[in-house]
Amino acid sequence: MERVSKLFVLLFFVLLVLSPPVSATPYWFKEGIYAKYVARGWLSIDLNTSTGNVTYYCPRVEFTWRVLNVSGDIGRVSLLLLGFNCTREAYSTLSLEEATTLLRKYQERYNFTGGGCLEVPVAGGNVTVCEESYSEQTAQGSFGLMITDGKGRLFNKSYVPENFSRAGVVEIDLTTGEIHVNGTPVGGNFLWAENPANVTGLEILPGLKIETVKMINSTAMTYYGDFNAPVYMTHTNMLNLKWVVGKDVILYDGSSGLAIALYTPFSPLWKALGVSSAMIQDTEFAREHAKEIKEGNKMPPFGLVLAETNIDFTKPAELPDEGPSKTAIAAAVGVAAILVALVLWRWGR
Repeated sequence: MERVSKLFVLLFFVLLVLSPPVSATPYWFKEGIYAKYVARGWLSIDLNTSTGNVTYYCPRVEFTWRVLNVSGDIGRVSLLLLGFNCTREAYSTLSLEEATTLLRKYQERYNFTGGGCLEVPVAGGNVTVCEESYSEQTAQGSFGLMITDGKGRLFNKSYVPENFSRAGVVEIDLTTGEIHVNGTPVGGNFLWAENPANVTGLEILPGLKIETVKMINSTAMTYYGDFNAPVYMTHTNMLNLKWVVGKDVILYDGSSGLAIALYTPFSPLWKALGVSSAMIQDTEFAREHAKEIKEGNKMPPFGLVLAETNIDFTKPAELPDEGPSKTAIAAAVGVAAILVALVLWRWGR
């Protein structure tokens, strides 16, 4: 019995040492690979700035990731977030002294002497001056200052369309999928999966994990083109933060493992871009393709939708030209030898 135990220990050792290492990297991953996603509709993105919080409302948003280089098990990936024809709302807090000084300047400008609020017509709008507040409204936007609770609250809304961009770089551990920003781990990679059917339990952020994976036997539509079944839809648990409540939903191509649609109000990638929250949900694609979706029994996209990539989807995940790896062969031979030894020992008894 002792000899059998030793042989099984040896078998385990061979499997552990000689088996190929586990990888979270799909067959197409290499330097220069990129994917661009687009969302159209009414989209909001909150950005952290040195002066406060800025919210952009945009009819179109683009998000692109690109593999800069690969060194060992680490891939450096650039991120680019673009918003087009957006309106902007900025909010900041001033000290009581700063707010009082600023308010007095406005009151003096319009000869405010106290009492009730004073309304003054200006070109394209009007100004309202009060004891504890000031506001102006024009066709281009609105501005306001209010003193309350011992602080100054400043807001600035612009209705003039403008673009914005945010860029950053993350490092992804290609073995574990862990994402690092400036050397600090921030969450798990969800942009691709070697096996999207097996991502249950993936921790995207602390407290946010993929709970369910459902195989969809329908053609999934994207701006890039149609993806044949199977595709895999994943849902995380619900997360309740002070500014947003919801969950992440991600759609993967079953063949390549690439995420082809992303609804991710919570994402470790946002940290690298200075985004505090994002509600990016494409609504225009489904509206424009309603007939095709209904008649073809196709699945419409959601969130950020794949629009461009240089991944070769026609190339399957196949073995190298030289055949199975020497490591895999060695493992198989080792296991076979031990099994033969066990049989001979058993027969010899």
